[in-house]
Amino acid sequence: MVLTVAALTATACGSSEPASLFADGRVSVGAKNDQPGTGVVHKYKFSGFDISVTQQILGEVGVEPDFGIVPSEDRTAVLTDKKKDLVAATFSITTDRMKELDFAGPYAATFQGIMVRTKDNRVHRYEDLFGKRVCTWPGTTSKITLDKQGDQRIAVNEREDAASCISALRNKQADAVSTDQMILYGITQENPDFEVIPGITLGSANQYGIAMAKGHREDCLRLRDALRKYVTSNSWSHDFSTSLPSIPKADTTWETDYKPRVETIDALSCRDEPKT
Repeated sequence: MVLTVAALTATACGSSEPASLFADGRVSVGAKNDQPGTGVVHKYKFSGFDISVTQQILGEVGVEPDFGIVPSEDRTAVLTDKKKDLVAATFSITTDRMKELDFAGPYAATFQGIMVRTKDNRVHRYEDLFGKRVCTWPGTTSKITLDKQGDQRIAVNEREDAASCISALRNKQADAVSTDQMILYGITQENPDFEVIPGITLGSANQYGIAMAKGHREDCLRLRDALRKYVTSNSWSHDFSTSLPSIPKADTTWETDYKPRVETIDALSCRDEPKT
């Protein structure tokens, strides 16, 4: 009788655990739609490196992605509110975010940079930004980094999203756009009137991960293992250079600069805080 009760109790406890996100073979994934090279939508089809990475590692665990648009400022909320299963949207892994979400990553690393109009020769080094209007958008580590610089000589011009900053730059309502170099190089692929200033970087490297709500650690570990396999294969370099050809053209050490190490994946994946 005691064994029976114990078994029933165990079953009841087990049934209270969240079901695997992968149980029905399909997951909803929040992605960007306005970042060429990383996450963009053309003719109702998602493309970019975020999309390729997600397809590759979900394919490894036998799951199909169903992509939907998510703004930068909503990336955490769509997961905690259970509106999306995953988010793959150039989402940087930070200590604060790890407390609220689980990440499988990084799948790429990039420093924050500066993009200007191609024919604007006023900006070559950080000091050239003094007195300039630098556009960024909310919900990003880029905005946080600019705020942390605490440099009152730079006029941070916050706009709604990436598309708004691109428009402001083109219309000379902003002098520069600042976000991760990986995103900026992607933008230049569809906007040849813009260029990235390679010699200007801000803050520390941002590590992109695929995020999910807490409570699905086994699913996260499966994605981590699939990501490790992907990063150590030739597929990572092929997908990166195909999605972001502007980076190999500008940076001869691009694989060293943007490709994550397995040790970093282990230190940041599926944890409540980074492994030291």
